[in-house]
Amino acid sequence: MQEKKIKISLTDFIDFVNKTGSQKLTQVRKVKNRPEYEPFADFYKPLREKIQEIHKMDLSKEELDQILDTLTDDKKRTNYPEILEGYKRFWGRKKVKWFQPPYRNWKVGDLEIRINPELGLEYNGQFYVIKLFFKDEKTQRSQFDQILTLMEYQLRSKVNEPEIKFALLDIRKAKLYPQRGNSTELVPLLLGEAKSFIEIWKGIE
Repeated sequence: MQEKKIKISLTDFIDFVNKTGSQKLTQVRKVKNRPEYEPFADFYKPLREKIQEIHKMDLSKEELDQILDTLTDDKKRTNYPEILEGYKRFWGRKKVKWFQPPYRNWKVGDLEIRINPELGLEYNGQFYVIKLFFKDEKTQRSQFDQILTLMEYQLRSKVNEPEIKFALLDIRKAKLYPQRGNSTELVPLLLGEAKSFIEIWKGIE
């Protein structure tokens, strides 16, 4: 009988990579035992889609605030304004133009990791493929480098413009982290972590 594919998000995987010891086991168990993905349970989904919609339709950043009028969830009403302000600070006076970002599933054995940056933006003569980071937590540049490495490793062949830069936007802080060069030196580490994830997954209930 063929093993069922293990499908996880890029965030799930990076969270696992940055755990140590028994925390890795806890992280895999949490991912394995949670309910199947449901759009209504995706906390940031409406915000991601609103940002994408505004750029696709070439609207102004003031249009972002419209989403606040649609919210009924108290946690979203509390968190979304800070995130929107962060994104508007990042946008600033840039004249941005949308292009469709690439995506891909990184397959390692029975594991599939979704690498799906949300934005493709051109501004100041530069093309950026951007992954949005929404979490309100302390992070290190090394964690972002792991995400950017996988974007470079898996998505470079899917873009036509050689000057496209992969980047991560810490949206609450309005800070963009572009990939440093086109380095993929972390790939062996991440490949090993992916194999470790599979073994732990198969070894727990």
